[in-house]
Amino acid sequence: TIVPGALPTDISTLRNISEYNSVDENFSQKDFCEEISNMYVRFQNAWQSKKLDDIRPYLSDAFYAQVDRQLDAYRKNRQTNRIERISVLGVDLVGWKQESGNDVMIARLRTRIVDYVVDDATGNVVRGSNTAEKFMTYEWTLSRTSGRITAQESGTSASSCPNCGAPLNLNKSAKCEYCGSIIESDSFDWVLTEIKGLSQRTMGN
Repeated sequence: TIVPGALPTDISTLRNISEYNSVDENFSQKDFCEEISNMYVRFQNAWQSKKLDDIRPYLSDAFYAQVDRQLDAYRKNRQTNRIERISVLGVDLVGWKQESGNDVMIARLRTRIVDYVVDDATGNVVRGSNTAEKFMTYEWTLSRTSGRITAQESGTSASSCPNCGAPLNLNKSAKCEYCGSIIESDSFDWVLTEIKGLSQRTMGN
């Protein structure tokens, strides 16, 4: 669970999103916002299932380790954080910067969910409400190696396995279908490196 109250990134430290096409002529704000929206839903589903395999390619190594540690508490306590009625109300790209050899993109997500925790054995609600709707605003930080260009084909980021050279479908998993190697996330396109909870409003009980 992401706790609200974090400070947003100072916009004055970022370049205007309209300038990003100067380094990636194929970049589309609309398509990127749609990808983030889809990733948010997949992230919530993976969190509820306590299995990150499906979204592993889209998380940086450090962020993956952080999320997996958080999920370990639910696994050990035999509890599940249920996420229902997921809706992305809007995605805005705040700006971008280059640092440490990476392009860094900052996005704000406005979302609505029902978020509560149940005991796996009894199904009883142990925390939160299964009726109240939470309206959350998040800040996502995404990163990729500077110099990479958005693939012109839509939907799937295509790459090759660095171990055997076979094509990878990054919408499936971080494992090569041919040689079984686990591909490090920095071999891919954009990866999620941080999520901040900026604000929360709850409606209902």
